[in-house]
Amino acid sequence: MEFDDVTGLLDHPAWRLLRAENAPLVLGFCGTVFVDENVRGVPENVLVSRLDDQLYDLNERGMGSFPRPAAAYLTEWTNSGWLRKYYPPDEDEAHFDATSALEKAVAWVRGLPARSFIGTESRLSTIVALLRQMTFGTETDPQARIDKLRRERDRIDEQIAQLLAGEVDLLSPVALLDRYQQVENTAVELLRDFREVEANLRELDRRLRQDVATAEGSKGELLASFLMDREMIAESDQGRSFQAFFDHLLSPQRQEELRGLLEQVHQLPQLGGRANRNLLKIPFAWLEAAESTQDTVRQLTEQLRRFLADHGREEDRRVVALVRSVQRHVAALDGRSDLPGIELEVPQVELALPMERRLYMPVERVELDSTAVEAFDDSEVDVSELFAGVHVDHEALVAQVLELIQASPSGQANLPTVVEKYPLTLGLAELLAYFQLDQVGLDIVIDPSHTHDLVYERVHSPGHSMATVPQVTFVLNEGGVTAGEVEQA
Repeated sequence: MEFDDVTGLLDHPAWRLLRAENAPLVLGFCGTVFVDENVRGVPENVLVSRLDDQLYDLNERGMGSFPRPAAAYLTEWTNSGWLRKYYPPDEDEAHFDATSALEKAVAWVRGLPARSFIGTESRLSTIVALLRQMTFGTETDPQARIDKLRRERDRIDEQIAQLLAGEVDLLSPVALLDRYQQVENTAVELLRDFREVEANLRELDRRLRQDVATAEGSKGELLASFLMDREMIAESDQGRSFQAFFDHLLSPQRQEELRGLLEQVHQLPQLGGRANRNLLKIPFAWLEAAESTQDTVRQLTEQLRRFLADHGREEDRRVVALVRSVQRHVAALDGRSDLPGIELEVPQVELALPMERRLYMPVERVELDSTAVEAFDDSEVDVSELFAGVHVDHEALVAQVLELIQASPSGQANLPTVVEKYPLTLGLAELLAYFQLDQVGLDIVIDPSHTHDLVYERVHSPGHSMATVPQVTFVLNEGGVTAGEVEQA
């Protein structure tokens, strides 16, 4: 980094935290609450109570002098950019959350002490594996890809032959500890990255509110600017990567696989009791952090809707005031003949486009043969086809959806997963019925920006059909509040 770059960072909240007088208190207390416990959105009374206990303990032990009340320290930390104070929807009590700057400072300080073990082999293997994926993913020659896959197949066949011969090559305890340390560090870094992504989205929301408050141009210009910023975030590398991660995390099969792998690794005796029990909860922490980021995106959309509604009402009131002003002036001048003026005949042109008229269609005459009707006996005529139709049992569909939601750890189920578990038997009619489910406690969230291709068998005819549908997510709603809302950054 250049000298000017470092100088510009002196006012960064993380740098100011490291130079603060009460830095040990801020880093120790907030690091425990928000980083170690991975808590997001702590109510003010809970955080004040915990900080008050911490201050009392430190003053009793003579570890420092902290005469001010806990609420005053929280206010100072919020103004310094280390904590974020906000009010959740439909709640009157303030909540606190750590900022990205605080988490960066905590991570840097915790990396200062000397470590008894520093793994390097696993990181080198990860680098080589990533380089292989990059070179293979950008290779345009089909034959080169085929040769690489064949070499990989030969290597796997050789490993299978060794296993059949009884040769089992196990990882050493050092190699296991090296890889476990990398998994643990990467999992924590990923949680820290979520706070930074959410901070970027909140910055966009802050700029939008500021633009709305100081806007002097047209509504169309401000709306275009907001949509451009929103599109840039969604289409950026960060936005695409986050959406791919969130889609991967919502898969029940992948969640089950991840939890199973963590359980197996945690029980390995080679780790020698160094396994971190908190790592087993990391999938739920990822999901909670991703949902919090998606909630920020929904707040941006709600802010845009309110902006349009408020400006629309203001414009309606202005137009009504102008109309009433004109009416008052017309009423005041009614009956006066000394007013100058002219009469104009407004020309009117009747337009009739040729293509608006329907083309001539000759009437098809149908010859009716009444003798053919008399040739049939009433008892032999099968009229069941006239009353045959497709009936979709909505209650059965609701039961299927609820069963998958209850089996899902995230409390959600998307339409492709439901169709995969319960294939369509009534074709398009059954598919459309999923969009019309009306069940108390069940919400349907539709995202038109993402689509899925569903293939299903045709009804009463051979073959398959494919339908492109928007992303549909079913979530439980308990007490009017959606449990595990689909929080779509």
